[in-house]
Amino acid sequence: MSMFENTHPELTRIGIRIENVDSRYKPLMRMGISIDEMIYLARRLYPLIRDGKRILDLGCGNGLITVILSKLISEAEFHAVDDWKKVSRDDLIKNIEIDKAKIALGEFTDQFTLSYQDTYFDFVYSVMFLSNIGKDGRTKISDEVHRVLKEKGKFVVIDTLVFRGKIKKDLGDKFKLDWYGEENGFSFFVWSK
Repeated sequence: MSMFENTHPELTRIGIRIENVDSRYKPLMRMGISIDEMIYLARRLYPLIRDGKRILDLGCGNGLITVILSKLISEAEFHAVDDWKKVSRDDLIKNIEIDKAKIALGEFTDQFTLSYQDTYFDFVYSVMFLSNIGKDGRTKISDEVHRVLKEKGKFVVIDTLVFRGKIKKDLGDKFKLDWYGEENGFSFFVWSK
């Protein structure tokens, strides 16, 4: 039996073992993306965040992207938060244990308030979350991410192309846009504090 039996071929290609990924990590409607797209986005995020010591996944959904990244950047301290309304925190805890990932799960203490100290993270990233929380939510998240990011820290946002203007407008007051790109129907923002 192969070491990578029952794992996704793209994960095998990058040397990561996550067995039965399609059955254990259910796609999340809020994110609207497939397992293949999550793997692709994790690979796109990797070079952007690989130098981070403390990294936060904001609105982690099923957690697959962070599980992959925690395996690629094993020396980093990963955290993941969600409101846990549309995804099972217990399922993610089981998957983290099965996949031997090192991820600390958190949650919002109230309407998008993060329970982390000021200037704690080198990188924060968010995939397909900001377009689902409205202008007030994006304003609150912007304040919170700015608070928890270290000076010169990066906030990487991946979202749908149709919301790129709103995201740029709502985050542009707090962050400096270092890079923007569009690829495969996604908008990629790299903001700095």
